[in-house]
Amino acid sequence: MNEGTIAILFQWSLLCLVWMGSYDTLLREVRIQRRNMLAVLAAFLVCSFVSWKLYFAPVHVSLSGTILPLLVSVVLYTRLGKERRRLYLLGAMATAILLVWLRWLFFTDPILLFWDERIIVPVIAVIATFAMCRQSAAQLFQLIFALTATDILHTFYFWKLSGACVLGTDFAQDFLWSGIMLLGVVVLIWSVIRRVFRNKEPESSHSDAGR
Repeated sequence: MNEGTIAILFQWSLLCLVWMGSYDTLLREVRIQRRNMLAVLAAFLVCSFVSWKLYFAPVHVSLSGTILPLLVSVVLYTRLGKERRRLYLLGAMATAILLVWLRWLFFTDPILLFWDERIIVPVIAVIATFAMCRQSAAQLFQLIFALTATDILHTFYFWKLSGACVLGTDFAQDFLWSGIMLLGVVVLIWSVIRRVFRNKEPESSHSDAGR
């Protein structure tokens, strides 16, 4: 599959899920209205299709791959509790360093790539995110910031080897949106499970009272 295709497919999928109201609980926690979230996803989708870039020679910065994710991270950061913001930021930075090391390991020893790198890295990112925080808003912030920072650090580290410095490439966007989609699926499944168990609790309590 061509680079960037995964990102566009996941953007379309999330756009449909948000429009259907599947993530209303998460949006309430983040304090973002559904129409605003739809506008953000539409902006990502348009920028991904057009592939707009800003040029700061010799550095090229993608709007959809770097600028927009960083802006979203800043907004999410402001919505987090003040007492734990720094901890979540440190967790995101630690996750980014872990992912950069992992990608360097795959580069130096390709035999370790038992699966597509665009799947392995996002899965590790999501696992690290769930291990560090439980709040959905904090998880989303940490994942987006960590994956974006990973691309920035990785690009600058391999600048001399690659001969180009392009932040937010189509390949990097596949990393980002694979992680976001995986996190979204896990959060959605978990919310359904909680809703099912919450609906069963009153029935069990009434049956116990009748006995």
